[in-house]
Amino acid sequence: MDVTKTYVTIFVVAILTISVLIQIQQYDRCIGPCLRFYGNHQCYKNCRKAKYDGGQCDFVKKGEKLPECCCYYNKN
Repeated sequence: MDVTKTYVTIFVVAILTISVLIQIQQYDRCIGPCLRFYGNHQCYKNCRKAKYDGGQCDFVKKGEKLPECCCYYNKN
């Protein structure tokens, strides 16, 4: 019984983690590339200036050479 309960708990935690990660990676708009020295902090500041809740550098499309600065609204 304990083994089954452990597996069910691990399964539920995995599902919740995956759903949170999927939610985190949804952006409302990408405003340009992040240069190597650009960094998440500058991207976040630029998104805040553009009236978004935040932003970060991320590779949105497969095969990109530079990450994009993508902004988001909190959906909560």
